[in-house]
Amino acid sequence: MPYASDLLKVKQTGFSLAAGRLLISVPYYNDAFFNRSVVLLTDYDAEMCTGLIINRRLPYRVRDLVDGLRVDAPMFLGGPVMPWALFLLHDIENNAASSRIVPKVYVGYDQSLLTQIESNAMASGNCKFLMGYAGWSPGQLEDEIGKNMWVIGNPTPELVFHKEPESVWSESVRILGPDYEHWLRIPKYINLN
Repeated sequence: MPYASDLLKVKQTGFSLAAGRLLISVPYYNDAFFNRSVVLLTDYDAEMCTGLIINRRLPYRVRDLVDGLRVDAPMFLGGPVMPWALFLLHDIENNAASSRIVPKVYVGYDQSLLTQIESNAMASGNCKFLMGYAGWSPGQLEDEIGKNMWVIGNPTPELVFHKEPESVWSESVRILGPDYEHWLRIPKYINLN
């Protein structure tokens, strides 16, 4: 039987930081903004580290926040940096303005893609609109991982596009395996207990 102190230790996954990885917030670090967040890293190198929170649905539709865009889809909060900037995750191949993050997940858009989305011309396409992004200065994210604020995982299109936002964090933890299952029993706001 493990001791309580063993359960509080954070085991890192062994995945390296790279664009296309997930950052899964550790439940013991009760940051007001990133608590139970799952961030899809879109860029990672010595100069730049950015990502999009994929599980923070806002109480607005895209058409409510973006002038001239008639899309009746939920809007998500991608992060605290540039909260007025629009980002789009999608699974549409061959869009010149988009970059592949992982298979079947792209980031970016152009007017042509927005027009297709507006006119429902993408019957089988998936997309997620986000405002703002998360960013770290050189060395900052590595420091946060060293302080056990995040563990690194791998995304799936299912996590990005199909899971309810409220279940993305717990599903990401389940995918990590049995060493992390006890996290699912920790209250969301441990400081209130």
